[in-house]
Amino acid sequence: MPVLFTVLLPVHRSPDLLPSAIEAVLAQTIADFELFVICDGAPEETAACAQRYAAADARVRVFPFPKGERFGEAHRHIALGEASGRYVAHIADDDLWMPNHLEEVAELLEDADFGNMLHVSVLPHGQLWLLPCDLSQPALRERMLREKFNRFGLSFGCYRLDAYRRLPVGWSPAPDSMWTDLHMWRKFLRRDDMRFATRMAVTALCFLSSYRAGLSLEERAAEHRMWHRRIQQEPERRRIVEAAWRSVISDQVNEVQTLMRSRSWRYTAPLRWISSQSRKSRG
Repeated sequence: MPVLFTVLLPVHRSPDLLPSAIEAVLAQTIADFELFVICDGAPEETAACAQRYAAADARVRVFPFPKGERFGEAHRHIALGEASGRYVAHIADDDLWMPNHLEEVAELLEDADFGNMLHVSVLPHGQLWLLPCDLSQPALRERMLREKFNRFGLSFGCYRLDAYRRLPVGWSPAPDSMWTDLHMWRKFLRRDDMRFATRMAVTALCFLSSYRAGLSLEERAAEHRMWHRRIQQEPERRRIVEAAWRSVISDQVNEVQTLMRSRSWRYTAPLRWISSQSRKSRG
């Protein structure tokens, strides 16, 4: 039967982080979804972990693919061939959604074909880092097309299934020098027949592997579980959202302070403009 959302959860490693990611999807305030766990050559214990969730919840389906090229992007295209959702969302196995993520995505995709929620990274010591983004701005889209520049990762991107099926090529292996998610996003951004938008809401958290090179999977799983418990509690979610927005304000304050300390900072230009306007008003 058709559902509102198809959610893709790709995984290629052991299942240490997988339970928290799956449970973050199952805890959504919108329950009208199908969850496709796409195993890209993942170990047997990973597929078995996902199958246990599938046995307990008919919305979960497991695709046990052999290892594909690069990150198994082509497997995602095959899975979407069997999708029945109106909208498509993704979650990486090492990321987390807040319970209102799909609710906010549904609001976004009512008026857009492709878009994103705001990307928030959790740094190793618990600090949050929000990446400002607005896909409605042509200049930002052009930069993402021309440069190796991305403003949101896999767990924050979303699109209408009918828009995806209009693409000449869907999910496919990215070149070695290109990020998988940006390679896919560009296929949408090149189109002039689609509407683009960003929902200015904090609803998901990214736990970048590159910042956790010194942590074992067991340590990362413990971190994952701790944050998963936090985002299930409304007071904690409010604190997380506030901290994410505070990171943007802090960055802006630091930029202003740096500018004010620089020798090039001058008030003379605006003061001259004010003075000239004052003279004009006096005739």
